Amino acid sequence: MNRTLKGVQRGVAAIEFAFVMLGLLLAFYGIATFGLVLYTQQALARAAADGARAVQMFPQLRTATGPELATARSHIETVVWDSLAGSIIVPLAHSDTPANRRAWLAQTMNIDVTTPTTTLTVTVTYPYAAGRLLPWVPMFDTSQWMPATLTSRATAAL
Repeated sequence: MNRTLKGVQRGVAAIEFAFVMLGLLLAFYGIATFGLVLYTQQALARAAADGARAVQMFPQLRTATGPELATARSHIETVVWDSLAGSIIVPLAHSDTPANRRAWLAQTMNIDVTTPTTTLTVTVTYPYAAGRLLPWVPMFDTSQWMPATLTSRATAAL
């Protein structure tokens, strides 16, 4: 009788291991995905703050109009793109050279520099769905609980 029970239970450990390993891999993937979203949000916040700090290079922004204002905004956008080009938020296919990294960022991101009155606001919007850092896993759709876009904003006094 003992012999027949032993034969029936053969391979059960392998099946149990497969179920436990699948659960552990999905948990690890979820933790890594959330970590990368938090990292991306932090990189955006740092880039927006760098852009807001760049206003110190342009004290004429408060009274600037026309081409001077456009030039100052362009320089602030350059500071934001340079700050983000040093992070890992650019997908691997576009990160072989610094010029490609910056070109991808300029093509996919939106940077808004506004000067309502005595402040300058830098808003950085990143389409996270377009540049996911981890590949999509079948049966584990993260688009349901991950943001499609990430936004960060920083303000500086003029």
